[in-house]
Amino acid sequence: MFKIGSERVHLIGVGGAGMSALARLIQGIGGDLTGSDRGTSPLMEDLRAEGLHLWVGHRPEQVHGENGYVVRSAAVPDDDPELLECERRGFTPLLYAEAIGRLSEGKRTLAIGGTHGKTTTTGLTIAAARGAGLDPSHIVGGEVPELGGNGYGGHDDVLIVEACEFNRSFHNLKPHAAAILNLDHDHFDCYPSTDDLHDAFAGYVNNVRRGGAVLIEESVPANIVDEVCTTVRVLRVGSGLFADIRAVGLTDLEQPGCFEFTPVLEGRELPRVRLSLPGRFQVQNALFALGLVEAAGGDLEGACEGLASFAGVRRRFEMHEIDDRVGLVNDYAHHPAEIKAVLRAARRRFPGRPLLVAFQPHQHRRTLHLFDEFVEALAEADKLLICPIYGARESEEVRKTVSHLTLIEALRERGARAEDAGPVEGLAQRVLAMRKAQDLVLVLGAGDIDDAVTDIVDRARGGIGVAS
Repeated sequence: MFKIGSERVHLIGVGGAGMSALARLIQGIGGDLTGSDRGTSPLMEDLRAEGLHLWVGHRPEQVHGENGYVVRSAAVPDDDPELLECERRGFTPLLYAEAIGRLSEGKRTLAIGGTHGKTTTTGLTIAAARGAGLDPSHIVGGEVPELGGNGYGGHDDVLIVEACEFNRSFHNLKPHAAAILNLDHDHFDCYPSTDDLHDAFAGYVNNVRRGGAVLIEESVPANIVDEVCTTVRVLRVGSGLFADIRAVGLTDLEQPGCFEFTPVLEGRELPRVRLSLPGRFQVQNALFALGLVEAAGGDLEGACEGLASFAGVRRRFEMHEIDDRVGLVNDYAHHPAEIKAVLRAARRRFPGRPLLVAFQPHQHRRTLHLFDEFVEALAEADKLLICPIYGARESEEVRKTVSHLTLIEALRERGARAEDAGPVEGLAQRVLAMRKAQDLVLVLGAGDIDDAVTDIVDRARGGIGVAS
């Protein structure tokens, strides 16, 4: 087991999303921690302000102690000078995913997996657990200021963690309870076929420990959990009559697009929950959160109160005001199913307002494999600005297979008003040239399109470029 608190830990690549969360967790439970990264960043400065001992660049002379652990991100090479120095001192080397796996073995770990909604559901689970009187540690793949950031070291033996399927990293986890929120083909570089994807998720839930629980959305194929140990409880979550966890009495709140409902867990009605998050899909996410907290032994009435207080995760339907009302929604959506969900939530939350979508496709391989689905989802917008594809982790050969211009052409053939947004650096100018006063701007994508949001909002508030 990863003996955080009793031995030295050095993190290489600490400025990344996952590694920074791990740093906050270790710091929170009193671990003896140092860390480094190749360059500075706002996140690095935040960590330093929180009291972490970090430095920039290769400085092996700064490493101290013996027989601890050195954890690195996947981007750090085997010949990194600090890694070699740590190994010379007897440190056990671990990749980030391996370190999280070691942590999960020593705690009642609640793991949240699936293609969509992991980050928000992880946040909801943390909020529900806190409402239930627990003080869990957590690692979440997004910024959640109200929860103490993307990582936190709690006093209880509960760990709540986002289970990432990329490169099968979630196979390192040994959870007490695991969730599969949904299942769509997405990471085509890792899972060329649907069978590959299903096998990966089967391996994830088969790691659940004896006496634990697997929560699975009702439409997920049954073969994924067929091999789960008979001592593990399997609960279906959904809207069907025979779902083990479901919602009844669903009603719209005064704020359009948000819902109130009564959770039912294995026949037991719980107190009504009023969500602050827009979107029908958030009800399902909340049901998973309740089921996971129940598996951890938390008080469910308190958990319901905790759900109601959760305000959301950054870049998940994150709303920005323009002209004294919400004028822009910033969202991480980069899969057709996510885009559809966000657009429909926006229609419900802001009825009658035209939707101007600025979208940056993420990866050429994903765009190519899901091309028709992207066209169908994006065509629901009133106006579209499509940025060049963000080609993360892709070869030049793969990048030549499809372009954003191909996507624009297909959207126009379908009758959509779609235009080339050009590079992200000039996106604000293009958005404001197309935007009318009644429009709701949706900024969608998992690349660097988020960099344009502040500029768009500031220019719009200044009245720059708004059409009549």
